[in-house]
Amino acid sequence: MELQYTPCARCLKLYLNDLKRMQNGGPFKVQPCVRIDILGLPLHRKGPTKYSELKIWVPQKQAQLECYTFDNTSRELKLTQGFGEGMDNALRLTVSRFEPGPGDRTAYFWTDDKTGLLRSMEMPPYFISDMNAAKASIVEFLRNSRAVYIDTLLGDASPITRKTFESALRFSAFGQSKLVSLALDTWVAARFIESHWRVFEGGEEIGAYPTAETGHPYDGFIPVTPIMDTQLDNLVIADLLAPMREELLKRLKTKIDEKNRSNWLEIYLTLFILMSNTGWIIKDMIAMTTWKGLKMGNRGGQLTRGYIHASKSLLSYFHYACAGSFPLRIPENELKTGNHNMTRDQIEYMAFIQQELSRPNSKHTDWKGLDMYKDDEYWTHQLLCKDWEGDAPYTAGPIDDFTEDDFLSSSTT
Repeated sequence: MELQYTPCARCLKLYLNDLKRMQNGGPFKVQPCVRIDILGLPLHRKGPTKYSELKIWVPQKQAQLECYTFDNTSRELKLTQGFGEGMDNALRLTVSRFEPGPGDRTAYFWTDDKTGLLRSMEMPPYFISDMNAAKASIVEFLRNSRAVYIDTLLGDASPITRKTFESALRFSAFGQSKLVSLALDTWVAARFIESHWRVFEGGEEIGAYPTAETGHPYDGFIPVTPIMDTQLDNLVIADLLAPMREELLKRLKTKIDEKNRSNWLEIYLTLFILMSNTGWIIKDMIAMTTWKGLKMGNRGGQLTRGYIHASKSLLSYFHYACAGSFPLRIPENELKTGNHNMTRDQIEYMAFIQQELSRPNSKHTDWKGLDMYKDDEYWTHQLLCKDWEGDAPYTAGPIDDFTEDDFLSSSTT
């Protein structure tokens, strides 16, 4: 039987010969027959970009602003996601009131943890009325908040993950690696569509106030309105994630195709970030579907399987076309004296990873038994192991069948 994520027997033999050649300081020449196109792999949800309603809805509401008799003065809101971005780096949006029509969602719905009942919270009908300004603002917000998001969200991560992201930030500094920088931007932008946006200035002007109820999903802060949440998701996906995904995968493929051993660290850092991203996406999917009260087993979707395929495909290229984790096992003294084109910081990073991998009971040695829904580093472990098997079955439990539509703001069932 042909294995999807494993090269053929001939290529596998050539690959093993190449590893021996690398041990003697030679180049890595072979690119095994991994039969997957990198450029088409999914790295994020499609969200509301899957549909075209917003392209019609927003211009209609903008045109109606001039006709309404109520106060339609535009107002500015300042938003954060509560990760320490600070007022100076807040996301600024121009919003306006609209007259709700049939099908316009103005309330949030969720399932109460204690009672299991469906609850709702009505929001004032406001939408983002200046989309061009919003696009510029979200780009600036990403640039200003990238380091803060990474530092805050990975505060409890493993030492390997924290150290790798620190190394990636240094590696991409001053334009040294556009590829790694794109991977970091993609990781942060993907978090924008997972966490609640919070109005910390301007809420009272639109008639929105914080909730004070223990256990309430919006306890202590003001969320954006449902339509604004949908607009922001659409904006982040269409104007940040989609174009970054396309450029990132093209650059990654170019680096892999060059078969240059000096590209290894850049490729490794990029893939580590992307594997971490998959872990965070799956963790968010479970949190969101639990919040909505959705159950796996009758959804009929392939969303998670798409992320699994993308991650295994990238891992396959890494392990079979880029020498895999072998360079992580090169002794520190050889890294310093060999032709590896690494700085002192990068050599220290490699030595640190070697120390972590040598610890007893390191998870990367038993990755096949891990649960991807409970361990958001499930995919990064596979990047580090030397006996990776892409076609090994997932044995920790069933794989969910959630759909793209399950994660839209308008989805309640």
